[in-house]
Parts: sequence; C-alpha cells; structure tokens
Amino acid sequence: MKTTLNYIAPLLFLVLSAFSLSVNAQSVREERKLISEGNKLFTERKYAEAAKKYEQALGVNSLSAVSRYNLGLAQIKQVTNPQDTTPKSKSLLDGARKNLGAVASLAKDKPGLASKANYNLGNLEYNTKEYKNAIEYYKQALRINPEDESARKNLRIAQKQMQNQDQNKDQNEQNKDQNKDQNKDQNKDQNKDQNKDQQNNNKDDKKENDKNNSISQQTANQILQAMDNKENQTRARVNRANKGEKSNASGGSRKKW
Repeated sequence: MKTTLNYIAPLLFLVLSAFSLSVNAQSVREERKLISEGNKLFTERKYAEAAKKYEQALGVNSLSAVSRYNLGLAQIKQVTNPQDTTPKSKSLLDGARKNLGAVASLAKDKPGLASKANYNLGNLEYNTKEYKNAIEYYKQALRINPEDESARKNLRIAQKQMQNQDQNKDQNEQNKDQNKDQNKDQNKDQNKDQNKDQQNNNKDDKKENDKNNSISQQTANQILQAMDNKENQTRARVNRANKGEKSNASGGSRKKW
C-alpha cells in the first residue's frame, strides 16, 4: 500500500529575527502582511500564488526563516506526484530542499523551526522513496526536539520501508542470478542437442555417400565387364576368321592325282 506522509502547515510570523528588529517598522509590517497573505492562499490550496507572496516577503527580509520555510512547503505542494521527474517538478522539489535545508541548519538559533524543517525534509525524501535520506532527517529532527512523536513515528515507518526495499532488492538480484543460470544451462543443453543432431546427420550423410560410391563402383564394374565381353567377342570373331582362311589355303594347295 502506498503511503504518503503529510507536511507541517506554514507558520505565521510569530518571532522576529535579530535582523528584523533593526529594520524600520514599515518593513516589518510589510513582511508580516505578505506572509499572512501567503498563508491564506496556501490554505486555499493556491500554492503557486502563495509561493510568490513568500518570495516577496524574502525580498523585504532575505533573512526571514519563516518566509523561507513556508516557501519550501509551497514549492512541495505544487508537485502532485512526488516521484514526478519532469523539469518543472524537479525544479520545484530542488528549490524546496534548498529552502528547507537552509532553515534546517538553524538548530542553534531557531531550534523549533529547524526541527520542523528537518521533519518536512524527511517527509519529502520519504515520499520520493529516498528512505535512507528520510531516516537521517527524522533523526536530526529528534536530536533537536526529542519530544517530536511525529518524527519518531515516521522514523520507524521509514526504517521499515527501507528494510522492505533492501529485501526486494536482494530478491531481485537473486532472481536475476537464477534466471541467468537457467538460461546458461538451457543454452548449454540446446547446443549439446544441436551438436548431437549434427553429428548424427553427418553419420547419415557419410552412409549415404558410401552407398552412392558403392553404386558408382558397381556401375563401373559393369561397364568394364561389358567392355571385356565385347573384346572377347571381337577376339573370337577374329580367331574364327583366321581359322577359315587357313582351311581355304590348305584345300587350294592339295594336289589331284
């Protein structure tokens, strides 16, 4: 069953950064206003428009961790399929990783926000089936906030999924090796049968050739026998003719008394 983990909702502008305290009141009010408008759009599921408001808030205060955190969430929400690898989706998720990663590194100054950023990064990696990365982010969230039960629960889920993934990988490798051995044995048996058939065919061809050669030899002997017979007949006629001539000669020289 496919499991998709949910993200923590955007944050309101609750705590002013040190930088915010040093800027004029108008800039602070503008930043708060933009974040509030962005959160309203986010609630209405208008994530692209919400992202624009958070980007505008960062334009007013580039060090606003809340604006950057909320922007990362809005970028994630614009991708309906976390495993989508189209250029647009990839760009949005890469941007989310960058923005949430920047907030996740603020554990010392803003531990609460950093813990939430790590938690959401863990969910992002989990939903893209990068379970190893997800586990590391959940662990970091728990290091910052050991009381985060959601991170603890998701950590166990990710560990189980990674275990299943490793088992499936091992099984696929085993099936691959087994199929390779079966194909090897099958090809070996097939080649053996083919060679055997070829040898049998060669034997049959040799017998047929021997038979053909025997017939040819028999025919040759018949021809030679016929030639001998003809010569014998010719020799017999010659002998008879010679005997006739001798008889005539002997009769012609006999003297009459």
